[in-house]
Amino acid sequence: MPRNVDVSEIYSATVALFCERGFSGTTTKEIADRAGVNEVTLFRRFGSKAGLIEAAIGDTLSDVSFGKMLPGEDVQADLLEIVRNYLKTYRKHSGLALTLFAQVPQHPELRAVTPFLLKNLQGVARTLAKHQSSGRLKPGDPVSFAVALIAPLAVMGFMKEMGLGTGHEGLDVENYVQTYLQGHGPDTGR
Repeated sequence: MPRNVDVSEIYSATVALFCERGFSGTTTKEIADRAGVNEVTLFRRFGSKAGLIEAAIGDTLSDVSFGKMLPGEDVQADLLEIVRNYLKTYRKHSGLALTLFAQVPQHPELRAVTPFLLKNLQGVARTLAKHQSSGRLKPGDPVSFAVALIAPLAVMGFMKEMGLGTGHEGLDVENYVQTYLQGHGPDTGR
């Protein structure tokens, strides 16, 4: 009788190897060995290495919380939740974002995963748009506002991964959000 295949183990092994070695350095043989399955199983189920990596990254990125939250009435509370959830996601999947940003330009077959990244950014933008429409944030492009909130956090993480800083260690999240609101909050008639 065939053994039940644990797709989560396959995805976990795939993402880990992809982060360690990039697209070219990741082999289906190593993924199969780490996941405890036969390499043929991977090709039957996913068709190709690119198909497997796309499925694994899609599954991983669809489970992040910072892009899924529903906006409330308190802009500061929502921003704190977005930032905390982003940091939680980064701690769990830090190497994935960095590897994707480095690998997608070199490997066109990975471009299919970019909608998963955009979906999370668009989720943050929806929350910010709600606060813009109620006057709690300045008007403007909500995606740009989302990038302004998330990008500095990503850069801090990337710098740590490259050995150029401490990353998010010691980050005062409340101060970070207050600073963001100073530039993006409503005009107070100064």
